[in-house]
Amino acid sequence: MAAAPPPDPTVLIEDLVEEFLLRIPPDDPASLARAALVSRHWHRVITGPVFRRRFREFHRSPPLQGYISNIHNSIQFVPISSFRPRHADLDDVIAIHSSPGRVLLCRRPGKGLDVFPGKGLDVFLSVWDPITDELRDLPALPLPVVPGPCTCNWDAAVICAVGEGCNHIHCGFKVVCVGTSQRRDFSCVYSPEAGSCWSDLIFAASGEHTNSFETGTCVHAGSSLYFLSRFNHEIVKYDLLTDRMSTICFRVEPDAQINGMATVLIATEDGRLGVAKTSNSTLGCSTLHLWIRDHERWEERRPIELRMLLPDDALRDPQFPPEFFPDKPWLAGFAGTRAGVIFFKTRLGYFVVDLNSGTSKNIGECLGWGCIIPYVSFCTPGTLLSLCILLICTCTISSSSAV
Repeated sequence: MAAAPPPDPTVLIEDLVEEFLLRIPPDDPASLARAALVSRHWHRVITGPVFRRRFREFHRSPPLQGYISNIHNSIQFVPISSFRPRHADLDDVIAIHSSPGRVLLCRRPGKGLDVFPGKGLDVFLSVWDPITDELRDLPALPLPVVPGPCTCNWDAAVICAVGEGCNHIHCGFKVVCVGTSQRRDFSCVYSPEAGSCWSDLIFAASGEHTNSFETGTCVHAGSSLYFLSRFNHEIVKYDLLTDRMSTICFRVEPDAQINGMATVLIATEDGRLGVAKTSNSTLGCSTLHLWIRDHERWEERRPIELRMLLPDDALRDPQFPPEFFPDKPWLAGFAGTRAGVIFFKTRLGYFVVDLNSGTSKNIGECLGWGCIIPYVSFCTPGTLLSLCILLICTCTISSSSAV
């Protein structure tokens, strides 16, 4: 019996090439762009739909590519990886939320989130894709008309229309808006697949609330969106499966050093809601506190001393004498990557802290106001347009390195 012929070495090499390309770090899209120029075969592999799907499955969660700062009436995209958007600055907008591959913008700059519907101050939102630079304008928010001097306070979030398990390749999106008008909570949803219009307002069945929403605090955990309400220790939950709203009370022990500091909502990898706070002790030690909600109860994790994560110079606020504010880093945001990343605003700039590894990294100077909006996304050259953008980013990085 004749022996089986040896495998074609060309096929073996092609398989090895794809396995090698799969292991390129997802936060280094410039290397993918360079690899696509090596040969026609490499270009065909990298730009093909099979590779894009396998690349996302191999790395699981989209990486942190950068963040957006709100500066007056404009935004600035600050890269952390080798990705560079075509337009890093956009005027007359503010960023209020992001999901993998998309950023939600408000085209009503400088006005805040308190509006007087029915008085000529309509609110418009846009969904921006920094990779393709596509900007989709949405119709005016159908905020309820309020009488006299009353205001309507709201917040919004953009999410993937597919839900959990999506690889975010050509997926659609939805925008969810929640708010409070005349002490009643309401919500509405925008979906391009539902006629490109906002749904009718849905008011909470009962209860009176005076929620005060703040941009950049919404987090997507499991099948729900969670919005932070300032001043009343409440978190507004929006169930994506039932389109119903409810409130969750969050109170810690009566410690002014904890209650008075900034609060950031976080999400665990298994879809549970969490809360992060910082505190300053009289001994000059700044601490990160984490609580995770499990079975309707809040469980506090072991506190983390920030001096173990941040350099000493980052823990002091130069605007005040050390005896008044010995340690004062501020929580500035959360990115839902695989491990979960928390942003800190310090005198040395922004730092990101990986909650799993306990490592930190300085990512740039502090710009703008309020929370920063993280941008997470896979960036693979699956189309000619995205490949050109990646090549431009590669040339930009090479030029900067040469200087």
